[in-house]
Amino acid sequence: MRGKQWLWGLGLTALTLGMAPPAQAARSVNFWFNILEVVNISVPDLRRFVDKNEVTPRLQKTLRLLPEKDRQGFEQVLRFKLPLDARRVIRIVDSPAVEKALTQIPPLFIPNQSASVLPGMKGAIILASVPRDKGGFRDKDGFGLVNILEAYPAAEMNMDVPAMLRLGQQGFDIQKLLGGGLGR
Repeated sequence: MRGKQWLWGLGLTALTLGMAPPAQAARSVNFWFNILEVVNISVPDLRRFVDKNEVTPRLQKTLRLLPEKDRQGFEQVLRFKLPLDARRVIRIVDSPAVEKALTQIPPLFIPNQSASVLPGMKGAIILASVPRDKGGFRDKDGFGLVNILEAYPAAEMNMDVPAMLRLGQQGFDIQKLLGGGLGR
């Protein structure tokens, strides 16, 4: 009997050690302005900016690279939040409207590997919509880009700033962006 328990313990230990470690969320973001201008900013620095309006030296360098109008758009994209709850997000994340919207978003991420970006993006969006006290990344007032970055399964992200600004210039009419997908 003791041999059987020992064997189960050994098997469970081997299984646990053989499992891949969980994917880490993004720790930093490379903001690409063009092929020569790239600024790396940590996700915690972005979090401090969104929550406390604190501007770190690296973020200040990034903001200085942008004309005033683009700077405001960049800040707006970072601060925008969706007030949707997790149940609703889970229900709509695989809808045709959201699928279409997500295929338009991956060009923000360099390189554009939409086949590999989409599953991680969907998972990160779901995790970003789950409240922090339930194991997710959602803030009390909703979730946005920083929440998604905190949940995205990659140590480092690359974002195309001109594409990000174009998305922000389209406005934040989420109902329009998702083709009415939120009304269901």
